[in-house]
Amino acid sequence: MTTPRIAIVGGGIGGLTAAIALGRKGVEVEVLEQAPKLTAVGASLALGPNALRLADALGLLAPLRELGVLPPAVELRRWDDDRVLLRTELGPAMEDHFGAPQLDFFRPDLHAVLAARIPEGALALGARVARVDQDEAGVEVVLEDGSSRRADAAIAADGISSPLRAQLTGVDDAVFSGTVVYRGLVPAEDVADLDLPWTNVYWLGPNRHGVSYWLSARRILAVTVAVRDAEWSRESWTLEVPAGEALGSVEGWSPQLLDRLRRCRTMLRGAVYVRPPLERWTYGRIALLGDSAHAMAPFQAQGAAQAIEDAFVLAECVGDRPDDLPAALERYERVRMTRAESLQASAQSAADTFYLPDGDEQRARDAEYARLHETLPWGHRQPLWEHDVRNDL
Repeated sequence: MTTPRIAIVGGGIGGLTAAIALGRKGVEVEVLEQAPKLTAVGASLALGPNALRLADALGLLAPLRELGVLPPAVELRRWDDDRVLLRTELGPAMEDHFGAPQLDFFRPDLHAVLAARIPEGALALGARVARVDQDEAGVEVVLEDGSSRRADAAIAADGISSPLRAQLTGVDDAVFSGTVVYRGLVPAEDVADLDLPWTNVYWLGPNRHGVSYWLSARRILAVTVAVRDAEWSRESWTLEVPAGEALGSVEGWSPQLLDRLRRCRTMLRGAVYVRPPLERWTYGRIALLGDSAHAMAPFQAQGAAQAIEDAFVLAECVGDRPDDLPAALERYERVRMTRAESLQASAQSAADTFYLPDGDEQRARDAEYARLHETLPWGHRQPLWEHDVRNDL
């Protein structure tokens, strides 16, 4: 039996993880990345235990621990007076329960760890894919420069604006969620005088929320503000704006949040877009992965984690059926679609809960938080983190 060859379109977190996982199954892979050099876009992200258990199985957890930050606890606070609504400890007992930690990352750190561990020679930079054709024997990946690659299958890991998704499904416009997110980064020395704890803090308020947490082995503080009723929208995570723009959106909020925001020189402003669920992810010898399949709002911190789950399941399915890749891809779709679509829905539901205006519903939510540890000792994301996709297989 010949070794299968799979072309992966896109060198983001999902594409690189897929290359690592498939390579460990003996699959020959090529990652086609349109950028002339491999750089990460964006500021920060979190990976929960559901993703890091899989990273451990792929031999990635040790290097990820060196750069990711394990917060000792996470606090949900009221927007104006800093009253703690819920504090969840995330220490060693939590890791023992889930079999892996939660880690917060500076996106370029995570990207660099993954890029260093893909199979040697597997990365092709400056490879802008125009289309993918297929026949009974394989696929032809055609680049914009007129050259092409032959492979046995292709994986579209080319993000929320995926051209391959459009080719396979017809053009479907991304849906603006109504939320704009500002992401700021501050070197640790610039906030040393604030004597900040290592705890992750969420401030919840009417149509807004703020977050503060540490990245890059605690060398960087991330400060994020999400604004739900924003009129401005643009699908971008690279647009820099003055930090004062974010400050203006949370006037009158917690002085602790505002002090952190004032230390940001600039922030990345991006509108949150989502894609409606698809009827299918696989089309013969081509499959979608990550945001190209299930772009979701960030309010459950599961976007990158779901791409990693996709990559792991894909490799397991291909490893079980290397002689029948269409069947392997169909199984990948069956295993993954329900899980990813449920998280798309729960991410939007989490936003609705965070953004309640002050009033009866808000007070009922706060009372529920006060009782939450009676049933969920590890917080509101416990069911998401406990899910192990290896059981789905």
